[in-house]
Amino acid sequence: MNKNEKLISLLPLQTERLTIRPTSTLDIDMILKMDKQEITQMYLGGIKNKTKEDRIKFLEKKASKFEEGIAGSLTVCLTDGTPIGFAELSIDENNNNAEISYIFDYDYCNKGYCTEAGKKLIEVGFKELKLNKIFADTIEGNDSSKRVLEKLGFIKEGTRREAAFVNTLNEYRAFLDYGLLISEYK
Repeated sequence: MNKNEKLISLLPLQTERLTIRPTSTLDIDMILKMDKQEITQMYLGGIKNKTKEDRIKFLEKKASKFEEGIAGSLTVCLTDGTPIGFAELSIDENNNNAEISYIFDYDYCNKGYCTEAGKKLIEVGFKELKLNKIFADTIEGNDSSKRVLEKLGFIKEGTRREAAFVNTLNEYRAFLDYGLLISEYK
């Protein structure tokens, strides 16, 4: 069993306040809500004029990854089943590492949910999947994302200057690269 298959076999993941499960078309209302949140979309390039049908196709594509044996997009839900965001642990089997990413409904930000979900994915990545490294990036100015990465123990490894164009600001920003090695994991 490869690492993607192993992660899929462990789903859903549970934390004290959250369930992390594969993304599905059941998440349509949440994604449509998040599409309209300017602050949520600011560092993503913005989702403009996407129809419900476009977004259902997008979610179907995300969900189909699991059928292909790839641990794709995960939906983070409250324990009552309310979806509040997305997270992903994109595994690179050849290099024994993974990229972690996340985006949350702004109504659920600043409540520790992103950090809680991130801790669980990192725990699974290192303890169950035996990854050597988990890495992430964020765009300069996205202080909330930067704080989450730092709370999770990530170390800033570098800066890719003017590598991201932020449409809503009409300017280039740096990508800030972060990493966490298994030897640094607590």
